[in-house]
Amino acid sequence: MGRIGEIPESRPEVGVSTSNGRAYYQIITLLKRVGLPYVDIVVGNHQMVDHNGKENSQIYFDGNVKVLITTRRERLQFFGSNVLCVEDLDDDVGLAREKILPYIYPAKPTDWFIVGIDPGKRTGVAAFMNHRMVESSVVQTIEGTIARVCALIDNAPSVRKVVKIGSGNALLARQIAQILNSRYHDSVRIQLVNESGTSSLSKKRGKIIFGRAETRDQRAARMIAFRDGQDYFPEVEGPNLRR
Repeated sequence: MGRIGEIPESRPEVGVSTSNGRAYYQIITLLKRVGLPYVDIVVGNHQMVDHNGKENSQIYFDGNVKVLITTRRERLQFFGSNVLCVEDLDDDVGLAREKILPYIYPAKPTDWFIVGIDPGKRTGVAAFMNHRMVESSVVQTIEGTIARVCALIDNAPSVRKVVKIGSGNALLARQIAQILNSRYHDSVRIQLVNESGTSSLSKKRGKIIFGRAETRDQRAARMIAFRDGQDYFPEVEGPNLRR
């Protein structure tokens, strides 16, 4: 049985093709950090024909490969829209996964992009496209937390988005919720989640995520992301309405 927020990646569905040795090393290093298996696409082994059997200068690659990563210089060799250029992929693991996963798992109207936040002196952040992990990190400041969450939301596909914030520190949780709500309003659903029980996770060994063992803060954020919460509504303040 899989763990919370985990769908294992099976066969390689990312292809890599470039004759540039430096770019090749950059691509495979990023994919290893991102945790996505890949296969090499050798241009010389592919016929340059289109679907009608006519010669074409562009290359069609194996249907099992959902997205191919190459360089801008070599991009025009390949047919189709499911091609990414390494120059457009950040060295940021979370944002890179965010750009690659929609090619492998195209977004559906029922999909959700979920961000779980465990606020504290060290704030855990976990983000998922449905149950596929995009991000797992620890942020040291509230400003850094807001910046990170906004970067994830802004780069996410056009699907429904929800941010779930652990309410163990109620004041900090509502502060984060208020800032995010003022930026996104109704375009992002924000919930406050009871995080009781997540503190006991500190005694458990974390699973390996992107090559590293996750911390207690990361595990708590992952748990929060998949718990039901209460929708956040901003407090109405005024002369006689201040709580």
